[in-house]
Amino acid sequence: MQLLYKIALTFVLSPTIVAAQTTTSEGVQTLLRGDYEAAARILKPLAEGTAQPDPIAQFFLAALYDSGRGVARNQLHACSLYASAASPASPLMPQALEIVQAIGESWARAPAAAAVCAPVNALPWGEASPASFTLGAGHWVRIDATGTTIGFEGAEHRTGASGGPGIVYLPIQYTPVDVSSPVAMRRHFIQTFVWHRNGPTDLSTWSLGWLLNEVVGGELFMVAGDPRLTTITSAQPTAIDTSRLLEVRVNATGEAEWIIKDPANTRGGIIPLKGGR
Repeated sequence: MQLLYKIALTFVLSPTIVAAQTTTSEGVQTLLRGDYEAAARILKPLAEGTAQPDPIAQFFLAALYDSGRGVARNQLHACSLYASAASPASPLMPQALEIVQAIGESWARAPAAAAVCAPVNALPWGEASPASFTLGAGHWVRIDATGTTIGFEGAEHRTGASGGPGIVYLPIQYTPVDVSSPVAMRRHFIQTFVWHRNGPTDLSTWSLGWLLNEVVGGELFMVAGDPRLTTITSAQPTAIDTSRLLEVRVNATGEAEWIIKDPANTRGGIIPLKGGR
């Protein structure tokens, strides 16, 4: 963080840059004062909420996401912003490129490494719309861009931030399932559906990804997922009836199961109890 402060001071003390980007300068000065939440509020629309984003605002907003100051820590979001900030028009291009390379190397073994640092200028950052669900007395789930929060027995439990480059979220779905086997109980499933492009240069092909999680007490467990339930060709993705594609249900023996209704490749599985129940 000390290096960031040196870069920030250089920025705010440069009369040429300040004259051209007064609002960004205000955001950086707010960051230097330690008011990170206010800095994020100033920098975010300049970095992501405009057709001509400011690469300097992108750099400092990336630093906030990278450090978790003022926003929920999200290195993937940070790297996408750094990649956009590595613009020839930016005086911070060398620093941004160096950070992108460092983050990319740390993710080198990740399955989706090629998409880790996709610039938000090419693939705008997508986040889940806020959603809240009541699971029972004193038991609830809240999902937003900062992540998932589960309230259980008076305590709150948080998971990491959501979102990704170039993705478009459908509404989050809460699916309760009343089972009779192996014990009679209500189980709580959260389904996430996202449209995503196959790559930064493919602007017309969208695939629908699916992720199934189960809430058990204060914990969130991943159950299953599929990156391509269906694929469409369109300038923008559209709403879709996901019940035509898959179902989370009780099977004939009273157990919870998921099934993908692909005529060419129907697949699914029983969902075992999680968390030692």
